[in-house]
Amino acid sequence: MTISIDLDESAIKRKIESGVDRAQLALDVQVLKDSNFNVPRREDTLMRSGHIPEPGTVEWDAIYSRAQYYLYPNKSKDKNPNASMQWFEHAKARELKNWEALANEEYNR
Repeated sequence: MTISIDLDESAIKRKIESGVDRAQLALDVQVLKDSNFNVPRREDTLMRSGHIPEPGTVEWDAIYSRAQYYLYPNKSKDKNPNASMQWFEHAKARELKNWEALANEEYNR
């Protein structure tokens, strides 16, 4: 008995890459959204400066974003009662399991 299997390796590779790309985009968008929950807000410039410059990277590029992230612990809570330093780290501590589930769900879709 002979069994012959034809395998389209390029189709398999495309399917895997498509799942990875889809999962990365969904994860990046959710990380940005969840991190903005803790971004200090006065005129919303800092929050609006958050973007995804390339897959796997989320950044805030307002001129003062680095200082707000690392240097100034006393945040005004007037416009955002959740404002904090290192907003990504706060989001990660709070949402990591949800991010993992989202990435897995999007990859397997």
